Amino acid sequence: MMKNKIFILGAIMGSFMLGSCGDFLEEESQSEVIPKTTSDFSELLLGTGYPDESAPSFSFLSLMDDDCAHFLTYTSPWAPEGTVETANAITQFPIYSWQPTLADYDGYDSEINETASSTTYAQFYSKILGCNAVLDYIDEAIGTQDDRDRVKAEALAVRALLYFQLVNIYGEPYNHNKDALGVPVRLISDLTEKNIERSTVGYIYEEVILKDLLEAARLMDPLPLMRKNFRINQPAIHILLSRVYLYMENYKECIAEVEKAEKQGIELLNMVNNLDVILTNSGYAPISYNNPEVEWFFGPSVVANHWEYQPGTAPAFRVLWDQVNDQRFLAYALKTVDESNTVYLKKPMGSMELGQSIRSAEAFLNRMEAYALSGEEGLALAELNAFRKTRVIGYADVNLSGQVLLDEIRLERRKELCFEGHRWFDLRRQGMPEIKHTYKAEKGGAVYEYVLQQGDPMYTIPFPNSVILQNRALIQNPSREMGARQGEIQ
Repeated sequence: MMKNKIFILGAIMGSFMLGSCGDFLEEESQSEVIPKTTSDFSELLLGTGYPDESAPSFSFLSLMDDDCAHFLTYTSPWAPEGTVETANAITQFPIYSWQPTLADYDGYDSEINETASSTTYAQFYSKILGCNAVLDYIDEAIGTQDDRDRVKAEALAVRALLYFQLVNIYGEPYNHNKDALGVPVRLISDLTEKNIERSTVGYIYEEVILKDLLEAARLMDPLPLMRKNFRINQPAIHILLSRVYLYMENYKECIAEVEKAEKQGIELLNMVNNLDVILTNSGYAPISYNNPEVEWFFGPSVVANHWEYQPGTAPAFRVLWDQVNDQRFLAYALKTVDESNTVYLKKPMGSMELGQSIRSAEAFLNRMEAYALSGEEGLALAELNAFRKTRVIGYADVNLSGQVLLDEIRLERRKELCFEGHRWFDLRRQGMPEIKHTYKAEKGGAVYEYVLQQGDPMYTIPFPNSVILQNRALIQNPSREMGARQGEIQ
């Protein structure tokens, strides 16, 4: 047992030592670097399990939804055709147009993801391995039981989030086909087994994600509440649970989890009166600990971030906003390329900055949607009106019901959580609607429209070929077998 422990933790610690955010390690040979205390394991989890500034990155999904658009023109005379023919516009074409080869080839037809370890898929499993290593050995750590429980709860909750994001990239939506294949499940740090079959989406939700989160909540809820320390806390766990239950269409449980988070002190920022709370020297920063809504701040930006081609806000998305009175339009900096030649979505957006959060706004949006879908329309409407009063200057209550009310709640969710990694996943669970993207390959050339059909297989992303070659038990998704998607001239 100890020999295996030294080998496994030594391997993981090797990567931690190369890019660590802690300095507790002794200067010994790698095979002898073994965490002993709860503090050691906490640092190990932060360095190898928690999503950091660069991984796991799934920002490519932001190029596939209906909130972004490729800008074909600028108003400025020096670049009238904007991003057309720029390197990034060409490179990202297969993603933007939902090509079956998007995981294997870029727009130059050059092979990408040639090694499995370079893929988004591998980045997720690397972090899962870090969580597993902590979970395998935290019970033996030197420290108080409370400290062991906190580290264990964090590891379980982070692992649950990683599997949630992973299965929503490579597996079908739970509410569409929970019996479909999801992703391989590994809950221990033993590295000997190589070829692992995919578990079903239902198994991953019910036996991995939910069980991990519920146990994390059980362990952490009795402990003192800590905030703004870059670690997941009790309200964040309950908000994440409410999200999972919403995706599973377990509305009663979703509502109950939001109520638990409320009792732990989550709050909404009143942007109408107090927007300057999130103002920094570089602009508004709604996704940061400046925002009292943010319970956990983590992970890389989920927006593809390139100087030459950024996924600007689509015109069809921009017209949905009250651009004068909705304070989020200012705070989220929803500019287009025409405005100072930049797209500037929810700072911070730098490549080496954290860019994701779990925050209270999502909790209330989860609950109002659950209310509407469980027949509690009065409660849903009251919560929608109250929410909008914290966002829109001079907002007047509306009286809605039925599908119109549900549509407005989902519109509010789309606006509030835009460019935070929710939209693609929400589209999947909301029926996988048709999306259209326009693209111009050559300056002076024709504009083509590409269509993602309703229920399209590409709503479930194909695995990179290098991953398939590494794990022979992995069955490829049908989206990889589709023919090339052709655009129509506009």
